[in-house]
Amino acid sequence: MSQSASVSVKGPEGKGTKEGIQRFGRFLSGMVMPNIGAFIAWGFITALFIPTGWTPNENLSALVGPMITYLLPLLIGYTGGKMVADTRGGVVGAVATMGVVVGAGIPMFLGAMIMG
Repeated sequence: MSQSASVSVKGPEGKGTKEGIQRFGRFLSGMVMPNIGAFIAWGFITALFIPTGWTPNENLSALVGPMITYLLPLLIGYTGGKMVADTRGGVVGAVATMGVVVGAGIPMFLGAMIMG
């Protein structure tokens, strides 16, 4: 006769580790989901206008790089800051994210989530 036991690991506040991880995951997804339209727009612009896209356009393909490097991380940073401290937090999150983006040569989505 086997019984399955459910083991709950409690943290210092008495909350389970699983619940803490779920709360953190909800917080991170809360930064990305409001901006999903911007990610979809970037995908459409990329698919349509890059040199190997469906309708190559040199002028419009110039949007792809700045959008992924600056716009999308700034939106994530602003949204994360706004979740913590409303508009003032959003501005602080965007400014801090801009510091991370300028300091790195690659798109900084994780840095934006941390700074936001």
